[in-house]
Amino acid sequence: MIFLYILLSLIALVLIVAAIIGTSWSIERSILINAPVDRVWGHTNTLEATNKWNPWMTKDPNIKMEYSGTDGTPGGSYSWLSNEKMVGQGSQTILKVTNQAELASRVDFIKPFRGKGNAFVRLTPENGKTKVSWRMESSTPYPMNIIKIFGLIEKNMNEDFNAGLNKLKALSEQ
Repeated sequence: MIFLYILLSLIALVLIVAAIIGTSWSIERSILINAPVDRVWGHTNTLEATNKWNPWMTKDPNIKMEYSGTDGTPGGSYSWLSNEKMVGQGSQTILKVTNQAELASRVDFIKPFRGKGNAFVRLTPENGKTKVSWRMESSTPYPMNIIKIFGLIEKNMNEDFNAGLNKLKALSEQ
């Protein structure tokens, strides 16, 4: 009987902590690229261009992608389908484009988990170079949001964001 009380107390504690920490999260990483904004913009101004350095696209050589609308303009989108768990299924739609400065989009995840997020890639000129900031804002449903306290979201996203930004740097500095 004591074991049952301890177990129920632990479950209650986890649920309380999950409720306190909230469900929303964001991650942003930046890199300085030794290239002018117009060259970097050519690699960030459309979804097709961003998918050339998007780290998740290289995780499945058999990924299926379909573009619709006018890429590089609000409403342009693409959807993807992959059997790889870390790629899954979803779509991304451009919300706003600020010429040579920002591409903002909404990401709708279907698999492995349903979710929505907002993302942007922002370019800032810095002494002939370009600072690129990549941000994603989303949420993890309660009570799965307990993973936030273990830093799993940041760890996984940091690796992928850094890989993508380094690939963008290599493409832009060629």
